[in-house]
Amino acid sequence: MSLVFRLEDYARYLARVGGAAYIDITRRTDPARVDRVWANLYGVVRAYGAPWIVQVWTKDAAGVLARGGSVLRCLRRYGTTLTAQVTVTGLSRSAWEPRTPPEPFVGVTELMALMGGPEHVTWRYDPIIPKVHRLARFRRMAKQAASRGITRCVVNFLAPPGRYKRVDARLAASSILPGWSEGMPGYDDDWRAEVATQLVEVGTGLGLTVAACAESAGLAEQVPGLGRATCGDHAWFVALSGRDPGPAPTSGSRPDCGCAAYFDVGLYGQRQRCHQCLYC
Repeated sequence: MSLVFRLEDYARYLARVGGAAYIDITRRTDPARVDRVWANLYGVVRAYGAPWIVQVWTKDAAGVLARGGSVLRCLRRYGTTLTAQVTVTGLSRSAWEPRTPPEPFVGVTELMALMGGPEHVTWRYDPIIPKVHRLARFRRMAKQAASRGITRCVVNFLAPPGRYKRVDARLAASSILPGWSEGMPGYDDDWRAEVATQLVEVGTGLGLTVAACAESAGLAEQVPGLGRATCGDHAWFVALSGRDPGPAPTSGSRPDCGCAAYFDVGLYGQRQRCHQCLYC
């Protein structure tokens, strides 16, 4: 998986996956904020045809509809199955997420309608931040998700100190999370397992399946009822689309990521144009 979008790379990607072509828009850049990613998607479709799956990654469903709704409608007419990973943490307009929408889940109902129903959308509670996470906030967000018919919830914990140098430097400079530079005492597997157990309990009561993503996926072995999330989930895509083009090789983007091989039309280096999340 190239870290830079190049249209010509898509031909090599297709040679690997055949009919299981799956495009992410995008893990790198929120499509609610940057028009370039929609142009990249359009370029791929114009050159190579509509893919089997297009999955949207966003913190702003209304912004996605405003910038790319017409493209998504066109893709659905072409036969592409649409899905979305929508992140809502309840931290909007805080120092952590200064530019995310102030109203949680705004535009999600309309996005689900465009895509074909709530089963096409996964709610992400990501990241869970030590000393910031509150169970009451999760419960409030979970109720809103469930009231819209969403049944899939993916959680992930903030990567521990030492994993991402830019995030470490940003957190150290902000002083918003005391103790981070010292290794965040108490931010350990026992704490994560305790929190995950609480989230599963809340989710189960509301009809939400809760699964842990990537670096947090190992918690599924410790926490009853917690699944291992596969956000680029081949089985999910098959169920939604009603057809199986055959398995594609996995192409994880982070440690323990089990996603099917995907092609990302986004670009890095756009943090100031996106939501300016402190943990990004």
